[in-house]
Amino acid sequence: MKHEKIKELLPLYIDSGLTAEEKEAVKKHLKDCSECKKALQEYQQNYNFISNLAELAVPEGFKESILKKAGEEMKEKDNRQVSLFEKIKGSFSLPIRIPAGVLGLAALVLVVFISTLPGLLNNGNNMTDYNLLKKDNLNNQVQYFSYSASDMNYSAPESNMRMASLAAKENTVAIEQKIIKRANLVIEKINIDEVNEILINLVESHKGYISNSRNWLNSNKQKHFWFEIRVPADNFGLLVERLSSKEFGQLISSNISSQDVTEEYMDLETRLKNLLAQEERYRNLLDMATEVEEILKIENELNRIRTEVEILQGRKNYLDNQISYSTITVEFRQPEPISSGTPGIIRALRNAVSQMIEQVYRIIIFIGTLIPYLILILILYLFYRSRKRRVE
Repeated sequence: MKHEKIKELLPLYIDSGLTAEEKEAVKKHLKDCSECKKALQEYQQNYNFISNLAELAVPEGFKESILKKAGEEMKEKDNRQVSLFEKIKGSFSLPIRIPAGVLGLAALVLVVFISTLPGLLNNGNNMTDYNLLKKDNLNNQVQYFSYSASDMNYSAPESNMRMASLAAKENTVAIEQKIIKRANLVIEKINIDEVNEILINLVESHKGYISNSRNWLNSNKQKHFWFEIRVPADNFGLLVERLSSKEFGQLISSNISSQDVTEEYMDLETRLKNLLAQEERYRNLLDMATEVEEILKIENELNRIRTEVEILQGRKNYLDNQISYSTITVEFRQPEPISSGTPGIIRALRNAVSQMIEQVYRIIIFIGTLIPYLILILILYLFYRSRKRRVE
């Protein structure tokens, strides 16, 4: 089972709404996936927090109004059932002279009615439930309605989140591919000084812009001009082809790459939708909360969700920018100067003098290294000589 499918099943896993096979697959996946473990902990914390919220007090007269309304609805359903029975009963009292085709149609209607009879029996059971409800005391009824409201507040946002996730998955095929295109060119050009103005006009004609540029001289006095160009993705191929032509010089190297970020982009959109749904849900809970502790907990969760939303939205904005505008880096450089085959006399003399100076430096360094040892030997020699004289 895929990672995204497991993430969609996590709320049902907490609600014990999965089959044994699905539950086993989720357990096995959680052992290896830290992201799903973290998401499961967040769902569990939210579930525990909402389950522990204080019950809402039922307004006065709520019981009587509900019971009265339920009784009226049950009576209406009972009346509709009786009237339907009378109609069917009347159909059997028709004269014998009715054509056979009409009798066949009546038989078909009777079969359809029998097939729908279980549903009518369930409606009859609702009346029994209503009578049992009247026998309960007020406290049990208040508790029943409070829990129902709590369950509704919890399950509705979770259902919406799962529906949004499933809808995003169904639309996978319809979403266009998200491709980031890049190119890196190195070009040799003799008249390199004029490239700046020419390149600016070329980029503007393709509705792009130069985002960065620099120039320098290397050790051989060669000029280098480097540009980073942002151009709409639709004009990427045209601009690369134009820069690679002989008009701009000799193309030395070319590297073109494409990165498919469709899956990451869809994942970001799904996670953003889920987080925004969670944020809306917590805001509703914040309006309902009355205790300071509950308000602080909800605000902490809102801050955490808002931080995650900003991070994901920032990444999505970056991808949108990279997808809509492709990047081309191009380096222009002068050709290397042609050197003569054999050095002249002056160059040979210069090399000889530089080598001689280098040798002198080495000798000086060697002597400087030996001086401390020579001084130590000299001290030992003078000490030995003075002692020998005293003995004589």
